[in-house]
Amino acid sequence: MEKWYQNVNADAKVAYFLALSEKVLDKLTDYDWYPTVRESIDLCWEWVEEKKHEGYDLYITIDDEDEGLFVISCEEDPFTGDRQAEFVYWCVFHAASYTIKQAYVFERKKHKVPQPIEGVNDEYTNSGFMEKIREVDGYREEWAERLKKYLLENVPAGSDKKIKRSELLSQI
Repeated sequence: MEKWYQNVNADAKVAYFLALSEKVLDKLTDYDWYPTVRESIDLCWEWVEEKKHEGYDLYITIDDEDEGLFVISCEEDPFTGDRQAEFVYWCVFHAASYTIKQAYVFERKKHKVPQPIEGVNDEYTNSGFMEKIREVDGYREEWAERLKKYLLENVPAGSDKKIKRSELLSQI
């Protein structure tokens, strides 16, 4: 069975995960590490829209051992028992990891992908991300379907059309 993400360009795949993450991000605003999550999402969008950052720079920022997105999961009970926050965090984690991997692929540096990102691929990200987001209260499957439809129609595989964050978020 052909997967929808095989029929859109790489930027569209990244934007799909980022847009859905944005839609549920409000569940994290009360955490002191929320600014780190927000910055990570913003950096990823800047890559999608403008290729503003290289894969290495994204990785170093997001994996910063003092303040990066990835270190949050290493803290003791970072979600204070809030399963909803945990689900949203892992959605953002998947989206950021996928963005980093696609940035390396775009730069033709796939052989230089940092070890923690090596296993990231379309199938793994799609299944892991969707498994988490479906657990988030308020998530609606119609958001994902609308995004897929829009991306398939507007950013098919082989397309070099630029994706705009605001345009994509307006679909959901």
